[in-house]
Amino acid sequence: MSYTNQDFLDQLSHFLTIIPQKYVDALLTLHEKLYDKKIKWIVSGDLAERLRLVKVDPDCIEIVTSKDGAEQIFQAVQEFKPQKVIFQTQRLPRDAVIGGEKFPVSVRSHYFEFNVNGVNVKVQGDLQFKVGNWDWGEVFDFNPEYVYVIGKKIAVTPLPIQYEFYQTLGWNDRAEKIEQITKKPLAAKKPF
Repeated sequence: MSYTNQDFLDQLSHFLTIIPQKYVDALLTLHEKLYDKKIKWIVSGDLAERLRLVKVDPDCIEIVTSKDGAEQIFQAVQEFKPQKVIFQTQRLPRDAVIGGEKFPVSVRSHYFEFNVNGVNVKVQGDLQFKVGNWDWGEVFDFNPEYVYVIGKKIAVTPLPIQYEFYQTLGWNDRAEKIEQITKKPLAAKKPF
């Protein structure tokens, strides 16, 4: 076996031990259902970070899209019996800590959930955030980064966006986990 093939197998093995298999399977199923629909969707939250090697444990797949994207995804996943898309506001379980004071953090979106092979999937269209009694922020939109999951190109929230978000909310523990990944020196490549 050549060094190149062994490098690939080492990377694949590392990836598969980092991401629980049920999330890999669910992501591949979602990719299959959505890839040809021309829907802009990204994986966000803990799984997006885990896909970028941040040491967090996902408990679901979070997808961020537009309002229209949420409706299109809803139609594409009917076999999984998704809940109806509703416009809702939810309070996050963790408060922001700004200037030493705590403030509730809320999100609103065109939201629905469904289950793929034992993995909960949450879809949020036109996602917005609000801290305390401040105004709602702009719709969460950016140019995604991409990771490959078993050869399938998956859009994810860029780590700098997540880092800035956590810094803004005073979630320093989460920002530090991202910083540990983004500040690591590149590993030396093995010779061919």
